[in-house]
Amino acid sequence: MEPIIDFLKRRLREVGPSRWEAVALAAGIAKTLPRKIAYEDRGNPGVQTVQPLLDYFNALDRGEVPLPVPVSAREMPKPADLAGQGP
Repeated sequence: MEPIIDFLKRRLREVGPSRWEAVALAAGIAKTLPRKIAYEDRGNPGVQTVQPLLDYFNALDRGEVPLPVPVSAREMPKPADLAGQGP
């Protein structure tokens, strides 16, 4: 069985850094925690610290929650929002 921290690192690499802040928001954790886990800045985080993230990825695997849109994509204006604005 894969250790929890290895599972989280693998899943964070799979979703990619552009989604880490959105994943943190969806999981209800600090926005810096995914980066700290992925880059091993947190040596041995407690179960209570990582449990919401683990629960989020398990819910994602079961299809109960969607994969969030990367933060950079959410901040980009839509073409319709720019309509009528000159160069």
